[in-house]
Amino acid sequence: MMATASACAVALSAAVPTPESWFGHQMGADRRLVAWDKVVGYFDALSKSSDRVRVDVLGKTAGGKPFIAATIAAPDTLRNLDKYRGIQARLADPRGTSPAEAAALVSQGKTVVLITCSIHSTEVASTMSGIEFAHRLITDDKPKFRTILENTIFILVPSLNPDGIDIVRDWYLKTLSTPFEGTNPPELYHKYVGHDNNRDWYIFSQPETRLTISKLHNVWHPQIVYDVHQQGPFASRMFVPPWMDPIDPNVDPIIAQLANGVGATMASDLTASGRTGVAVNALYDFWTPARHYQSYHGGMRILSESASARLATPITVKPEDINRTALGYDPHQRSWNYLEPWLGGAWHVGDIVKDQLITMESCLYQAAVRREDLLKYFYTVGTRAVAKTAPYAFVISADQRDPGATKILMETLSFGMVEIERASAAFTAGSRKYPADSFVIRMQQPYSAFAKTLLERQNYPDLR
Repeated sequence: MMATASACAVALSAAVPTPESWFGHQMGADRRLVAWDKVVGYFDALSKSSDRVRVDVLGKTAGGKPFIAATIAAPDTLRNLDKYRGIQARLADPRGTSPAEAAALVSQGKTVVLITCSIHSTEVASTMSGIEFAHRLITDDKPKFRTILENTIFILVPSLNPDGIDIVRDWYLKTLSTPFEGTNPPELYHKYVGHDNNRDWYIFSQPETRLTISKLHNVWHPQIVYDVHQQGPFASRMFVPPWMDPIDPNVDPIIAQLANGVGATMASDLTASGRTGVAVNALYDFWTPARHYQSYHGGMRILSESASARLATPITVKPEDINRTALGYDPHQRSWNYLEPWLGGAWHVGDIVKDQLITMESCLYQAAVRREDLLKYFYTVGTRAVAKTAPYAFVISADQRDPGATKILMETLSFGMVEIERASAAFTAGSRKYPADSFVIRMQQPYSAFAKTLLERQNYPDLR
């Protein structure tokens, strides 16, 4: 039976096109970038050649391109996605799910992991990393990948900004072998907001954000969202959590601890694979809903930041080029959060892809082997949210000077799955009178953390 299963796996993998055969180069090859239409075509080919992949067109980007997500899991899981969506929804809202019912759901459920790539289009590697990882996961029959497929539902967004994929690639190809090779394009790589598309996760102004929230986050309630980024070239080769202080007090401590744990294991997997220059507890804090929606909706947000090349052009970093100081660590010195310094040398986009493949596998394998724990903790975070007692509620009076702004605020909260009530009569609260039709946002609901962080005054601590 084992031999037959292995033979079937080999036959299936042979039918699945490799990234190299489809794109004409390896993912991470020097001076090669991918075009968005080829990316869409490749994932369509994967879905047609493998029963482990489903691809959905979620809608259109700001520039009119198809915005896609690939769902990868064991074939039986893919055939029963409605069942698993239902389990996720019931665990996400404990008001209708008893502890006994939750325990039964946990035993049946799958950990849902959403990996998002290339929101910042000059951070070119992660779309290629996602392509390569998707192919490996569905064709390589190694035990770790079987464990991932059987225990998780992996949703891959190959790019959160497909328009920018082509803007950057077109500029890069145009400038190859010129003094401008590897520079950023002289236009915004998102039609309306440029680099600030990753500041939109609380106001939902752009179509890509709205599609990701409405079609993925709010439907699947992922336990883990891994957002893959790049940083400057002159410090660590990669950052992963634990995060630096401050951590938003509206993020449940369970979520923060879990994110730190997942990141720490990513770091150890990188180190065990011979990769150096891995920083943790440095550079990046865990504050603001502008960058991470899921942290206020019961799940983790994992960030990785890889050192960049010059787009897909390799660079050589001299020891003296490395930053003398960086927030939270010294890139020249060994420390608990930077155990094996990277002290210079050649750096290629292929190095970035290599590191991101390690962290993607690490993230998903952790999600698989800790499936029951992660689902149980997800439910626990919800139970803690609905038990909040202070503040009891926020009230937005009906008699606003700018009813249009009030309408936008209410629509924003509602889009973020916050429940809003309307007062049927005038009432008094906290010695203040409110007219009928005032808006009441109680904190005893699953996503009260999102409402609270948007509605209260932010007091970001000065930790200098």
